[in-house]
Amino acid sequence: MNKKAGFFIKSIAIVIVAALALTIRISYFHNTEYDQPIRGDAAQYVVYAQNIQEFATFSKDRINSPPHPDSYWAPGYPFFLAAIFEFSKPENAYYRVLLAQSIIGALITLFTMLLASLFLKNIWVILSGLLVAFSPHLISIGSLHLTESLFSFTLLLALYFSALSLIKRSRVILLLAAIMFGLSYLINPVMFFTPFLIAPFIYSYLSRPEKEHSTKQALNTTILFLAVFILPVSGWALRNQLNTPPDAPSSSERLLTNMIIGSHSNYYDVYRQNPRNPDNPAAVDTRNINGSTTLFLETMKERIATDPAHYAYWYLLKKPVLLWNWNILMGQGDIFVYPVITSLYQKSNLALASYTIMKSLHYWVFAFALLGVIPLLIQPNKKPEEHVIIIMLYITLFYISSVYVVTQSEARYSIPLRPEMYLCAVFFISSVFSYLKKNKREPKRTTQ
Repeated sequence: MNKKAGFFIKSIAIVIVAALALTIRISYFHNTEYDQPIRGDAAQYVVYAQNIQEFATFSKDRINSPPHPDSYWAPGYPFFLAAIFEFSKPENAYYRVLLAQSIIGALITLFTMLLASLFLKNIWVILSGLLVAFSPHLISIGSLHLTESLFSFTLLLALYFSALSLIKRSRVILLLAAIMFGLSYLINPVMFFTPFLIAPFIYSYLSRPEKEHSTKQALNTTILFLAVFILPVSGWALRNQLNTPPDAPSSSERLLTNMIIGSHSNYYDVYRQNPRNPDNPAAVDTRNINGSTTLFLETMKERIATDPAHYAYWYLLKKPVLLWNWNILMGQGDIFVYPVITSLYQKSNLALASYTIMKSLHYWVFAFALLGVIPLLIQPNKKPEEHVIIIMLYITLFYISSVYVVTQSEARYSIPLRPEMYLCAVFFISSVFSYLKKNKREPKRTTQ
């Protein structure tokens, strides 16, 4: 088969998998009934969007008119909702959000395959797309008014453009990556240091002696990449400084709450018995610490000194496992954040079969993603740009995961990172197959 025919077949397969992803997601939200889907975080995002639409104010205030501005949540997703609300009739707005997120889910599948095609061969490209297309977590989260789908998409686009800029040696594409990283920050600030962590590898690649860039050009390009990323970050920080009152709910307040919750190994057990239990250790700490980060750190220092083994196990082993667990603990459980009356997986045998397969593969795929670090470190036959692309995927996975391990580990928070996890897992599988194939071809040496 010649290259043109192979490229055509791969392109058709990619389009089919992306179309399949869209079909599944639309079918899911049409066949899934929630018990009050606009609740919890989703309800707050909707209030933000309504206040943006009606008062041009970013606020979760439901009492005052006009509402008092705050910076408790990041602005990206509420503005996304507000844009859809603005061009929808009230009775259509809910389903238009779900349709938009279904399309985003299909685009996540598409760009996962496009990113995979930059460092994997054809069959592995399609496998990565199928894992994303059939991921029950990615499917179910898209049927709720929550940030995860949009964040997953913008972060994936940022990584794709970063990777493509290396292949094409294009400063313009790298700046597109910076813009997408900036948008990702405005959706979920937890990724803040990601561009700074991958920047040295971009610089190292661009400054290679055989490249067209000089060391100075490579440095200027890398600095420009970071500067473009910083623009929306600085703009949002300036707005918060100038436009929000000192006593307004803020992101630092939310961060401290998550750190307090994340410090208690029994939090989820107590929460699942009674989400509003005032005696939950995290709730008690929140009252006692009263918004003081210094007091929280002092408290944790004393607790860790008293029982270092417990906290080492909790933070270094149990919390990473909770983060990448199958079951969502802050919600109904399984793949569901909010209570479901009935879902596509209860109505369709094909959907149930895909769910069962994905669940049975989940921990294997997670293990393969971790094992992918081995060929990344020892594999000498990867092209330099491919090597950097894989490094960027692992940096993103490990850094964002580490933030959640320090704060609050919950399976819902790892959902936006599933495409990167699947790519790393497929990279490991493809490396194993390449190794076995290479050894099979090499003739065995005979001793005289």
